[in-house]
Amino acid sequence: MYRAVFIDIDGTMLNSKGQLEDEIIEAITKVKLKGIIVGLASGRSVEASEIYGEKFGCSLYIAYNGSLVFLNNELIHDVKIPSNVAHHLCRKTIRCAGTFIHFSYQTSLSNHPKYEEHLMPFAEKVNLPDTNCDAHRLALYTGTQYRRVIKKEVIEEFVFEEDNRLEVYPKGSKWTGIERAIEKLCILPEEVVAIGNGINDVEMLKAAGMGVAMGNASKDVKKSAEMIVKDNDNHGVARALEVIFNI
Repeated sequence: MYRAVFIDIDGTMLNSKGQLEDEIIEAITKVKLKGIIVGLASGRSVEASEIYGEKFGCSLYIAYNGSLVFLNNELIHDVKIPSNVAHHLCRKTIRCAGTFIHFSYQTSLSNHPKYEEHLMPFAEKVNLPDTNCDAHRLALYTGTQYRRVIKKEVIEEFVFEEDNRLEVYPKGSKWTGIERAIEKLCILPEEVVAIGNGINDVEMLKAAGMGVAMGNASKDVKKSAEMIVKDNDNHGVARALEVIFNI
């Protein structure tokens, strides 16, 4: 019996226009009425996740790719990229004629703020010395050849390439954060459903009792899942919840 569901946001719960459709909210609400815990697991900050979680009364957020976890407004897990690593990677990005965004809790810092990407918290324009502090997430924008160079320098942290940027997080994954949450809730891994579409969802899809990949996921992500549903423009999340929880 499954007791908890963790859902990725971008490319999973939201459609390709970045919208949360009523059909998804309705399906999640029905699942919650059955006593199932529904959490959001995202690379976003808590604030950027709450925009959607508030629509169905979410009280469990796996934020910054698992490095920050809030359960019922209580901080239960908090790990960061060390200040010296964050500073070095931001410096390297500037040398590669790029843009960095340094996220920590409810703040973000950037040499060239890109409001359309990081959503929340909105970035404050800063100079390089200001980045010499711990980070929950780094978004590093630069050319393809430079991304390869920077990527090789990230050893202890978790890094992956997405579109025109590198995403850097503390060592671990969304599943690391989920583990902290289910331990607190006395829920076993086999009692968890995880739904996602990205490469940073792979570990939680593999570790959960039921891993569900979206139709718009890559082949590698789909290989990690036990169930594949329709894409995010065809209510894949709602279809998965309907089948798994018989709603």
